[in-house]
Amino acid sequence: MAQNDGSIRLTLLKTGATVGLSALLVLLLRWVLGFLPRLDAMTGGHAGGDVLRFLASNGQAQAQQTVSIVMIVVCFALAVLVVHGTERLLQRRRNRR
Repeated sequence: MAQNDGSIRLTLLKTGATVGLSALLVLLLRWVLGFLPRLDAMTGGHAGGDVLRFLASNGQAQAQQTVSIVMIVVCFALAVLVVHGTERLLQRRRNRR
């Protein structure tokens, strides 16, 4: 049963890390998107505005929801990859000792 407790702790730790990292990535994405208009103002370009207009999907609510869901899923998938990669890296370091 002790082995099972460690497995549950590890699962909870990885789940918490994945959810926390996902939230952090979503907040970072929101910050970057909020910075795009200032970037356009500094550079005199309009690429940031174009990105925001694309993400706004011409004001169509269904398309906006789809874009939002895709962005959240991408952040979650990236978080899963980071947590899995970190776990593998830590296991390799542990096995070398």
